[in-house]
Amino acid sequence: MAARLCARHLPPVWLCRRAAQGQGRHYRAALCAELKHPLITEEVASRPVGPQEVRVDVHFCGINFADILVCRGQYQEKPPLPFIPGIEFSGAVLETGTDVSTVKKGDRVIGVSNFNAMAEECITDQKTLWRIPENVSLQDAAVLPVSYGTAILALEHRARAQPGETVLVTAAAGATGLAVIDVATNVLRAKINDAFHHVMQRKSTGKVLLSLK
Repeated sequence: MAARLCARHLPPVWLCRRAAQGQGRHYRAALCAELKHPLITEEVASRPVGPQEVRVDVHFCGINFADILVCRGQYQEKPPLPFIPGIEFSGAVLETGTDVSTVKKGDRVIGVSNFNAMAEECITDQKTLWRIPENVSLQDAAVLPVSYGTAILALEHRARAQPGETVLVTAAAGATGLAVIDVATNVLRAKINDAFHHVMQRKSTGKVLLSLK
């Protein structure tokens, strides 16, 4: 069941700004400082964007199974400690690099990152950002990249599902299972077992959201 995890529910651990950090911009982030331990909230220094990069004011960040695994040291990628989890997010563009042409300041976007999205801002390559249609909220958009990206990859590129074919979903309670049902029935026009039809009426994506706003 989807829920919103607000910053006030995170452990209120803060680092004092040191003189060595200068007067540069800082932002709050959920930090994994030790594997298999709760995340802590700290202030981290902002860095300049590269020519192809975009700085996003993060409004929502999806919490995925990969985030749980990486914070336990069980994921295939093992970023050095400390690191900021989070691989999908939604927000508004704050700044663009000199060679960015796909988005502009103020655009509402969704994106994927390499474990640095559970923060008030995130820098990512322009190729991993997409503008959000006006009729889609930032909250709903935040959970689309990973679950729906996985569903589309599995159904279109791997299974090559065709209209009228039957798709078996063995785990439809989570975000990816719900996305598979949605894509299979509403995009690819495939069939699913009648037992799963009620799931399409649910508004929940089965994804937990993190908001630091």
